[in-house]
Amino acid sequence: MRETARKWALKNALDHGKAQANALVGKVIGEFPEAKKNIPALKKMLDEVAGEVNSLGREELEKEVSGFVFEEKKQREDLPEIKIKQANTRVAPNPSGYLHIGHAKAFVLCDEYAKRYKGQLILRLEDTDPKIKKPLPEAYEAIPEDAKWLGCNIGKKAIQSERLPFYYKHAEELIRKGHAYVCSCAATELQKNRAEGIECGCRKQTPGQAAREWNDMLHRTKEGRAVLRIKTDMKHPNASVRDWPAMRIVEGNHPRVGTKFRVWPLYNFSCAVDDHLLGVTLVLRGKEHEMNAEKQKYVYDYFGWIEPMVLEYGLLKVEGAMAHKSDIIRGIKEGKFTGWDDVRLPTLRALRKRGIQPEAIRKYMISLGVKPTDSTLDWDILYKMNRQILQGSDHYYFVAEPVELETGLGEKTVELQKNPSEKRGVSVKSSVFISKKDFDEFEGKTIRLKDLANVELPSGKLSRNQTDHSFPKLQWVCEPSVKVKVFKPDGSIEEGLAEEGVSKLKEGTVVQFERYGFCRFDRDEGGFKIFYYAHS
Repeated sequence: MRETARKWALKNALDHGKAQANALVGKVIGEFPEAKKNIPALKKMLDEVAGEVNSLGREELEKEVSGFVFEEKKQREDLPEIKIKQANTRVAPNPSGYLHIGHAKAFVLCDEYAKRYKGQLILRLEDTDPKIKKPLPEAYEAIPEDAKWLGCNIGKKAIQSERLPFYYKHAEELIRKGHAYVCSCAATELQKNRAEGIECGCRKQTPGQAAREWNDMLHRTKEGRAVLRIKTDMKHPNASVRDWPAMRIVEGNHPRVGTKFRVWPLYNFSCAVDDHLLGVTLVLRGKEHEMNAEKQKYVYDYFGWIEPMVLEYGLLKVEGAMAHKSDIIRGIKEGKFTGWDDVRLPTLRALRKRGIQPEAIRKYMISLGVKPTDSTLDWDILYKMNRQILQGSDHYYFVAEPVELETGLGEKTVELQKNPSEKRGVSVKSSVFISKKDFDEFEGKTIRLKDLANVELPSGKLSRNQTDHSFPKLQWVCEPSVKVKVFKPDGSIEEGLAEEGVSKLKEGTVVQFERYGFCRFDRDEGGFKIFYYAHS
């Protein structure tokens, strides 16, 4: 395991100037899954390995790397074909918060199938719980906006709290046909009956009796005293399928419809009704919904509807990031986070703020394919895909915690590569700034100021051999410069200087600070240019 870590640390150091322990986690776990059982120990070992590798010179790195073979984990590049003429798909988030990276898998896969099979993507906001999963008013607009940013074409938008009359109509039809009844049994009694497959007395209601009980639910019955149940096979092997609940009473002030309704549908009933009425022909769902599909089949059979095609895929787990909406909401209320776009969060708003491109997210989600097993988000792979998209970005020099260094070169102008097809001219004075981190690391050694000259630290005297390119290459900044703050996903903030060219950047531009990483320019604030860090 340590040898594997060292192998990837060496490559990381060669590619990016320095090995980063966090970049090695996914590589090691990919070859040694058991390492996930003790993440603290793994990170400690990776810190040690990264330190060892970062103490090596360039020649030592290249020599040791030549002895390894690097095989990147291959990702699936496309989606399986299906036999369907028109794929009308749907995504159904709860508007209790903004979308995060875990939601992106469903959105992208559903959108891809809709586009490939001449259908449309339907966005259904499931907001039928005004108490426990209370909707967030701003999420109703934020979710479609985030979907559009991901490149998803929303064909229809449905909000369930505005569709209560449809659910009532279909519930009443099932009651008339004798397929549904109102149950007022105590929770303990009901649980016992369902576990033993025993019918309760309420199940014997005539359609007329059930209709009267339903009317009481709508107007008089207290919350928690009654639910509408769908009749199923009481001997079904799974007790949860036996006479499952379709509607219940919830007294609450809903942000969109207020107190207009007091009887709300549960997931399986509203899902079945909406999928049919909205014309869904292809459902992509997680494996955990397998039993829900079993329940919904009763609704389809009772109404004589044709069930949509189903593809199952595994959940996308996000480790080491706060992905639960409730935790994020609490963190925002407590002032821990600045908002849903706080770059420490895995929300799409936060990733967008950092400069992660929607094309990279789409490519990554498609690469996961459609398979029933769960997967864990590999940030390294996502960043690699994003890096490929941003490879044409403009380059600039940035130094954190700048330390002034006398070069003795006098004034001169040098040409630096701005991007693959353009150069930038920089006027150099007799002194430059390098980062404190570089100054401390290479103190007493000869380094090369990139595209400028070799310098011995800390004396600032030029070395004799000014053409030797084997020394560590460091970025530098000279006056006039621009003050910069870089906000990172780990919560840290680095202040420093960047070359004058960044003063002309437009908001939202992503640049590459050499030997530092890709950063997105956000705004001017307090005399600083504010950037957000994407990745190395």
